[in-house]
Amino acid sequence: MPGWMSRGMGGKPLIHLVRAIPWRRVLWTIGWVSWSLTLGLLMVALVAWPIDDGASQAWQIGQAAPQTIFAPYELHYPSAVLTEQAHEAAAARVAPIYTGPDPRIARQQVEKLRQNLEAIGQLRGETLPLEEKARRLEQMIRDLRLSPEQRLRLLTVDSSRWELITSEALRLLDQIMREPIREDEIFAVLRGLPRQVTARLTEEEASLVVRLVTPLIVPNSVLDAEATEAARRRAREAVPPQIRHIRAGEAIIRQGDILDALALEALQQYGLIAPATPGHLPIARGTIAGLGVIGLLLVLQRLVPEVQERPRRPLALLGLFLLFTLSARLITVFAPEWIWAFPTAALGMLMATGLGTVPALLLSAIWSLWFGLIADRTPAFLAASLLANWLTILMLHRLERFQTLLVAGLSAGTVTGLIGIAATVESGSFSPLRMLITGGMGLLAGALSVTITLIGFIMLGTLFDVTTPLHLLELARPTHPLLRQLMVRAPGTYHHTLMVANLAEQAALRIGADPLLARVGALYHDIGKMVRPYLFVENQTNGDNPHEQMDPYASAQAILRHVEDGLALARRYHLPRRVRAFIQEHHGTLCVTIPYHRAVQEAGDPEKVDRAAFCYRGPRPRSKETAIVMLADGCEAAVRAARPKDPQELAQILERVFQERIRSGQLDEAPLTMQDLQGIREAFLQVFQGMFHPRLMYPETSSH
Repeated sequence: MPGWMSRGMGGKPLIHLVRAIPWRRVLWTIGWVSWSLTLGLLMVALVAWPIDDGASQAWQIGQAAPQTIFAPYELHYPSAVLTEQAHEAAAARVAPIYTGPDPRIARQQVEKLRQNLEAIGQLRGETLPLEEKARRLEQMIRDLRLSPEQRLRLLTVDSSRWELITSEALRLLDQIMREPIREDEIFAVLRGLPRQVTARLTEEEASLVVRLVTPLIVPNSVLDAEATEAARRRAREAVPPQIRHIRAGEAIIRQGDILDALALEALQQYGLIAPATPGHLPIARGTIAGLGVIGLLLVLQRLVPEVQERPRRPLALLGLFLLFTLSARLITVFAPEWIWAFPTAALGMLMATGLGTVPALLLSAIWSLWFGLIADRTPAFLAASLLANWLTILMLHRLERFQTLLVAGLSAGTVTGLIGIAATVESGSFSPLRMLITGGMGLLAGALSVTITLIGFIMLGTLFDVTTPLHLLELARPTHPLLRQLMVRAPGTYHHTLMVANLAEQAALRIGADPLLARVGALYHDIGKMVRPYLFVENQTNGDNPHEQMDPYASAQAILRHVEDGLALARRYHLPRRVRAFIQEHHGTLCVTIPYHRAVQEAGDPEKVDRAAFCYRGPRPRSKETAIVMLADGCEAAVRAARPKDPQELAQILERVFQERIRSGQLDEAPLTMQDLQGIREAFLQVFQGMFHPRLMYPETSSH
């Protein structure tokens, strides 16, 4: 190999120099530049798109023609409008194509029925009172919708008749599911079920078979969209171009007639209408739009540094800006009279959720500038968009109730409507009806903003893993399946999580962190314990501790595993990334001390014990909220174990826990100051004092 290839600068091998290059950073930079250029070009193109002048605005589809126009000469041309109409007519004549019956669905449904029947059979064999069996049957299989008499009949019918019922139910379901069933045919299939039950059964037994089978009959033949679309595409392609013939002197459009696409196409073919746009306008608008793009990128780099670690966020922001800008452009072209109903505030709401208050305020100002340019270059639209966005962003700084979102949308709609009315009056169109319509459009804009925000919350959470306040509110409900399971399987841990949640919420409020995120994270931080609840002391009610019979290493691994179990449950139930972080980080890299000390005692020498086997894998808390939950978790456990008798002893326990976390470096990566730690400590002390306050001793009373 030549020396210039094998040796680099300083005599080091070239392969080492290549490996030393931070490729991940380089690739991220290339991606950032690529999407920035894409964003810039698209934004500039959409904003700088010329606005038609008054002459071209008069010739729009759906409007009355201002004059009669005759064809100046005979013309034959392939009409795209007629061709498209012929294409659509040919495609409409193609009947939908459905798939054949899916045998997998039939097997699945029959297997479900077999499982239901086995469960009922097992319940029939149990030695329980009949009423208890009926109650359990109702709980086991709720979708059967059996009457009390039918439940009793199922439980009391003799074995030979039960065997006949089960075999007939399986036969009937298998027979039905072998035939193609579409969504719109379900009702007809169910209506014909009784006629297909064997005559060997009594009327009552046949009714039971129908009840058992009905919930399991589902569509097994679905619309084959690909085949249908392919057939329709072939039908469209088979249609030749449609030629339109126009004679000289023929009226293309008469004054007062509504202009349609066919007449507009003919006018364009003759060159009788053409937009007259000043040549300098696109350049000026493009310059302003380009400056806005630069400002947008600066805001992201300076105020939202986490976009470098999470590239999906700028992708989501790019999509939002493109969607709103394109929508604004389309409404100004196709429905300019509805421009005051455009939901500008929705963009601010979504950006506030994904990026924070300050970046959202700045980015919404840039968007409002673009919207003013797109609309009609008047200050009214810029002011309406800016004020509506800023008002909603500031109102949603702490979105902890759904009513807050509704009030924000109503406020944005009111502001938009009032500015629209003022602009209408300023233009000289002082008409009560027009003012009423403009005000109503403003309120409609607020309502649409709330609707789009709710849809956006769902999409942000699903596609880009952005934790929205409404998602957190849903997770905070005690009816969530994970919290219900935790309450049933590990009641001690559930009570512990409630205490930690109260502590974390108050501490977050004290230091300006997100109290809702802290509370929700605390509620789910120990969900892994319900996989093996008996291994944790708060769930051990009879005094039996299985760790006393376990090897120290096995004991430690059993405890440490609750983090992995919690993450597995979190992924199964689609908990967002920011909530999963609490499960990973609330123990940081701490060690479980009791098994470790047992191992040291058994080994007789700490050097013979692998300390890493007794420590959590981390990472350490990297946000204020996860650090608060770590401290709350440790303090709650310590206070519950020590049961302090007075506030001084309580304060000493809290101080000990805080110092242990600080000395072990668990808070090194969390953005907490010493002032924050003092505020967290004071909040914890206040909550604990409320829980352990002295109680009055009431005198005993004798009963007569």
